[in-house]
Amino acid sequence: MGRIRLAPGLFWAAALLVATSGCGFDPEGDQPIAPPPVYQEWWAKTEACSGLTGNFYRVQWSVVEGSSFPCSSGQCAGHWTTSHHIFLASDWQMDEMVVRHEMLHELIGRPGHPNPPFGQGCPLTWATWNGGAAWLDVVGRVPPKSVD
Repeated sequence: MGRIRLAPGLFWAAALLVATSGCGFDPEGDQPIAPPPVYQEWWAKTEACSGLTGNFYRVQWSVVEGSSFPCSSGQCAGHWTTSHHIFLASDWQMDEMVVRHEMLHELIGRPGHPNPPFGQGCPLTWATWNGGAAWLDVVGRVPPKSVD
């Protein structure tokens, strides 16, 4: 049985791709938190609206001080990673839409915002939550560009 050999350059390119794609999102100053009890209620609501189930206890939670932090789409109030880690800006850590938005990423297991379940089914985007972004203006909150 023959062996498959990779050209040295191809091996290092593949190694670099694996090293940079599996991890790397680590906003400066993030602090781990224990999820408050209301998160379990929000998790159940998110499972119900999406028709999906998941393991709440598998998620790691961290908070980044402030109203947003840098992420792949600019400045974010929240961000989910495939390693089951949810990051939240401290100003939004008790905001049901932001937290549940990230929970929904955990339940669907991927980034992006397919509709459904985002929007139709689970209205967990700035545009679809409680009357959309106009509602945020009424209550005097200005969201960052996105929840990621």
